[in-house]
Amino acid sequence: MERPTIAIISDDAAFVGAVTNRWLLEHEAPSFVVVGSGSSDCRSAQGFDLAVVGGVSAEAVHLVIDRLKFTGKPVILVSPFNGHSPRGTNVVVLPEVADWPDLLLTIAQQILQRERTGNELGRLQALNAELQRQASLGRYMLEVRHNLNNALTSVLGNSDLILLDAPELPPAMRNQVETIRNMGMRMNEIMQRFSSLQKEMELVEQQSMKKAAAVGR
Repeated sequence: MERPTIAIISDDAAFVGAVTNRWLLEHEAPSFVVVGSGSSDCRSAQGFDLAVVGGVSAEAVHLVIDRLKFTGKPVILVSPFNGHSPRGTNVVVLPEVADWPDLLLTIAQQILQRERTGNELGRLQALNAELQRQASLGRYMLEVRHNLNNALTSVLGNSDLILLDAPELPPAMRNQVETIRNMGMRMNEIMQRFSSLQKEMELVEQQSMKKAAAVGR
């Protein structure tokens, strides 16, 4: 969420001006989408990160909030209607008191930061799950490395003995033994690369855990 988008749902130009003007005083202002409280207008408010509702009639408030619930996005309702404001898990009600634009900005910034943290934490959790899968595969490969090294040592040793003890081998057979030895050497080189795999995996896991812990604070 590099530059958030704020959807302002309002039928009052003064309310819209109060919200945008206060926000534009900040160093980094978001982008705005302004729509009315009508049903067709509300449906056009898509792709936003936070909705701010205000300057609408008491009858329209409930309809607007109900429509916005389906987006799953957080909503701040600036309400002058004491005791009649709809509430929900994603709705923060801000009474239209003096200096409400300042309070709105503070609350909105906290909500947007929480959303950023949640998104980053979700990304890190998905990354950690993938790292865990790769780590499991890596640990299995490290476990079987010893057995494979023993097998490769046997293949290389026996192919060397055959080449040394049987210089009179037919050319075709000697080529086949040399091919076996060369392939064994290549496999041995690949297996040697796994010697540092465990340390690399541990380092990546530690870095991932540190990032997740920092985001979760």
